[in-house]
Amino acid sequence: MLAVVVGDLKKSELILQDLRDAGFGVAFIDTDKNKDITDLCLRENKIQLAKLFIALTDEDQVNLYLCKLVKTVYGVPKTIAIANYPDNIELMEKQQIDNIICSNLFIKDSIEDILVGERASRCI
Repeated sequence: MLAVVVGDLKKSELILQDLRDAGFGVAFIDTDKNKDITDLCLRENKIQLAKLFIALTDEDQVNLYLCKLVKTVYGVPKTIAIANYPDNIELMEKQQIDNIICSNLFIKDSIEDILVGERASRCI
């Protein structure tokens, strides 16, 4: 199975390794080297064979556009996008991106869990 990942290498390294460990072939499009992700760029990275597409750019609109493009034009069955701003999650959901990850919400929730745990441990 092929996964195509778009993003910067620093943010993507661990994900790429996890995908390889899970048995995926991986095509990576580095946004530091490819500022404009074109249809040709996607085809050169075998998007038409992909079973999974992950958009990890710093631009929510780019992540949304790319996920929608690969799903509707190339029939990629599973798309994952990062939402850098929580306000964009609802829009991404409406555009039928399969999974949306918002690191800001994850960090916020983790901090809340830590603080709640500290409060609980003081009450015992």
